[in-house]
Amino acid sequence: MSIRLETSKRNGVTNFQDSELSRFQHHGCKMLLQQHPQARQRTQACPVYNCHGLTFACRRTKVLYRKDIDLILNDDGYREVSLEDVLPGDVVIYFSAEGDPNHSGIVVEMEDTLHVPRICSKWGYAGEFVHVLHDVPNLYGPRHKFFRCEL
Repeated sequence: MSIRLETSKRNGVTNFQDSELSRFQHHGCKMLLQQHPQARQRTQACPVYNCHGLTFACRRTKVLYRKDIDLILNDDGYREVSLEDVLPGDVVIYFSAEGDPNHSGIVVEMEDTLHVPRICSKWGYAGEFVHVLHDVPNLYGPRHKFFRCEL
């Protein structure tokens, strides 16, 4: 199932919604909690949206494809910002070594002493987590970039 989702320039964004979680997915959620004890779980597991759906679609659906993430960034006026300039409300995207946008989240706080962003992101089918920048599952990738919407 999908919903009507568009960029600010009225270009359609491919998206999907699931309605239930499998036992395997529930087990994976529990494993994430054990592997990342410093991350704070904010919500329970949910099949409806993913990290990009949280970041770019108000928790309504899953956005999966690189072309759609690129379209959203371009059409909605996002520009890259440096770590030094990051503010709450900015977006972080984690990239694979090949450059695929595997994960995203929203900056909710900047820690004063070390200037490390605290992020709210959704970990796959698991719930939303509040975590420091690098405390994410390894599969999300080794690189990240920050973006700010300037519409």
